[in-house]
Amino acid sequence: MIPNWKFHKIGIICVLVALCFLPSQAQNDKVLTLEECMQIALANNITVKLINNDAQIAAANEKQSKLEYLPRVSAFSNYNISRGLTNDPTTFEPVTATTKSSSPSVALDLNIFNGMRTRNIIRQSSIIKQSADFDVQQTKDNVELTVTALYLQVITDGENIKVSEERLELLSNQLKRAEQRVEAGVANMEQVYNLRSQVANENLNKVTLENQYKRGRLDLIQTLLLDPTEGYEFEDPEVLRQSIDTTLPSYQELLEAVLKYNPGLKSAGLNIESSKMDLALAKADRLPVLTMRAAYGSTFSSNQEESYFSQLDINEQRFLGFNLSIPIFDRNRVKNNIHVSKINIVNSELAFEQIKIDLINELQQAYLDLITAHSTYLAAQENLTAVEQSFRFAEGSYNSGNTDFYTYLESLNNKNRAEISLINSRYSYLFRKRILRIYRGL
Repeated sequence: MIPNWKFHKIGIICVLVALCFLPSQAQNDKVLTLEECMQIALANNITVKLINNDAQIAAANEKQSKLEYLPRVSAFSNYNISRGLTNDPTTFEPVTATTKSSSPSVALDLNIFNGMRTRNIIRQSSIIKQSADFDVQQTKDNVELTVTALYLQVITDGENIKVSEERLELLSNQLKRAEQRVEAGVANMEQVYNLRSQVANENLNKVTLENQYKRGRLDLIQTLLLDPTEGYEFEDPEVLRQSIDTTLPSYQELLEAVLKYNPGLKSAGLNIESSKMDLALAKADRLPVLTMRAAYGSTFSSNQEESYFSQLDINEQRFLGFNLSIPIFDRNRVKNNIHVSKINIVNSELAFEQIKIDLINELQQAYLDLITAHSTYLAAQENLTAVEQSFRFAEGSYNSGNTDFYTYLESLNNKNRAEISLINSRYSYLFRKRILRIYRGL
């Protein structure tokens, strides 16, 4: 029989071993910075991958277009067996026999003139490649804007939870003091009931904030295409822990910088140039096309006495020819293509103007949001300073019994609202500044 103390010892060991294998949230959670979230999003985002693939295709097409100036070289060969009456491929005389024949050859085809089509295709391919590169950058900027918004919202929600926890701790301490005073017979239960109500209300508020934080955290994790079942925490960006630069750029400087950088606008401008190349290619179909073909070959026939290679030497053939194609009537296909190309140029120009208008509108809204966030942040700072002074006075008066509970509670509520307002305005201001930095390509 095992003594009881050994049972206790074995039980303790089992508990310790089990604890070693239990997952620890704090140890397993991976802490991600804003920069790391950006890198993960850009690496995992499906749209970015698709746009990158489009850019690679455009680069391959550009490389291929430059090779169109080179001649095309082809080699041909055949081997035929015929029985009965047939024409000998070397003498062209009729023979009745089993004839084995072969006609190997090599040919070179070269475009001498095709209405500058090759040159325009090269120029267009280069334009499309540049446009694709700008599309990649624009897509990355959009991803950064989305991730920044979600990330700072998560940080803001986390800070609001901290304020709620501090408020809950303060109210709980006040509740303990009130209960102690009731037990000592120096106070009535009214304050206890009021404080219990406030503690319960703040507990509910804290749960609401935590649920909001969880939803925002899930949105961010899903945007990063990470596994939501794994533990992730998000670190406050370094810039949020530093003093805030409250200087604002001028709108005109900002507008010039954004219009100069914006990859979407540059891509739209290049689309106009690509449409003009389409027009040039359509007009090229009106011009004649001159090509050259050079060929070298020979023929072998089993009806001859010479060997295979001897016959190739004897029967060798050389060919040089030029082909001129002049368009006369093509059922108005070229005319229609030119007309459509001109319309596409106009559409490209309209698309460029629309993108520019949308960009300016977005910038104006972003700049207005920055100014609003800036003024709100400065006002929130002043408000919190004043409210904290008022709360310290109210708290001292309440603890000494010179202020009623409702006055103290109103002062506490004002302080908490001011703290939350400062947190939200601070992050909103920093987020607006970061948006403008992304707009400028910084």
